[in-house]
Amino acid sequence: MNTNSDLKWKSLLAHSAPTFAIDAMPPYGFITSMLTRMETEKRQQEMMEKIGLRAIFASLGALAVVVTITVSLNLKAAPDLEPGMRGIVQEATFSPS
Repeated sequence: MNTNSDLKWKSLLAHSAPTFAIDAMPPYGFITSMLTRMETEKRQQEMMEKIGLRAIFASLGALAVVVTITVSLNLKAAPDLEPGMRGIVQEATFSPS
């Protein structure tokens, strides 16, 4: 190992440490607070995307259930699928005297 190079790096780190000391304190510096804020916003965005997808899937599921129930009830009530034709045929065959 090159001790001269190591000494240069150690001295550079020692001189730059006071520059970043503000970021290590509890009120935090500008960069640290910005990074924290961006991470929090990213986490919130991911959570909202998950909630949105779940809401979409839940609404699609509810819609599928409603369509299934509606179609099954209509098929039970009118098996010929044209309820208007039955009324026309009954009127044509019914002759008032």
